[in-house]
Amino acid sequence: MRVKDKVTLITGAGTGIGKETAHLFAKEGAKLILTDVNVDGVKETENEVKELGAEAMT
Repeated sequence: MRVKDKVTLITGAGTGIGKETAHLFAKEGAKLILTDVNVDGVKETENEVKELGAEAMT
């Protein structure tokens, strides 16, 4: 992928496909903006991708 150092907006990042997409993009070096109506889930995803070394915010 060509997402290294690109800013990406991922909706529905608290669960399911959105969460998995966040993990994939984090592993590829993207900077992430994560959104979801599930506040607890999106915060969990944020912490997980930060552990992978990604820059992320919700």
